[in-house]
Amino acid sequence: MKSRFVAALAASLLMAAPQLAQAQSMDIVRIIGGIGGSEFLHDAGRADSASGLRVVRLSSLAGAQMNAGLLARALEIKQRDVAYLQGNLIINPLATSVIRNSGVSLEQIVSIDLAGDGGGVIYANDL
Repeated sequence: MKSRFVAALAASLLMAAPQLAQAQSMDIVRIIGGIGGSEFLHDAGRADSASGLRVVRLSSLAGAQMNAGLLARALEIKQRDVAYLQGNLIINPLATSVIRNSGVSLEQIVSIDLAGDGGGVIYANDL
């Protein structure tokens, strides 16, 4: 009985794997498309008081290499908005510590996604 359950679980995970990879690919496109948008600017404005942050390298997301050109164009167009985010992060001691400890530089930070409690994810461009 137990082995049937394990086999069914394994089969369902294998079938879901392509969707999970697709979801990650959509995440990078969502991150790129969100740079400079209203939610981005709202979160960037609150970045100086953010807590519980972690850094995610864009290269770790599915489809990252495929969308590197799109990211480069977005960063070129939204350079001022990204600088605004970076300026707000530099005055947050926790954020600067998290960034430094993750092995990336402040200049690599391109996006942030904050939750209502101030915790969130900082995205670093390592492509």
